[in-house]
Amino acid sequence: MRWSGRVDRPKFKKGWVQMSAEDRHQLAVAAADKEAAAFELDHAELNLKEAIVVALEHGEAPEVIAEVVDLDPEEILELKESVDQPPLLSLDDILPAVPPASVPSAG
Repeated sequence: MRWSGRVDRPKFKKGWVQMSAEDRHQLAVAAADKEAAAFELDHAELNLKEAIVVALEHGEAPEVIAEVVDLDPEEILELKESVDQPPLLSLDDILPAVPPASVPSAG
């Protein structure tokens, strides 16, 4: 079958009307609210993980942290294992130190 270059538009069943602007707006707002809530949840989860890592670095027991944050101790230990891995290198670690450019004196 060859492509005719024509795009078929969705057909509405008899008796159906196109969506009103108000309904379309309500759906768009609800979808945006859902996306914003998902972002906030992801952000809160990241904050919690960072706080757990800091508590582990301060020597807190994984079992105590698990009780405080209402997670399984296994989840805390998984985070602890990831902390025990060497950190990623920063640009300062990779690039050689460059001395500041000397500024010619006026005079």
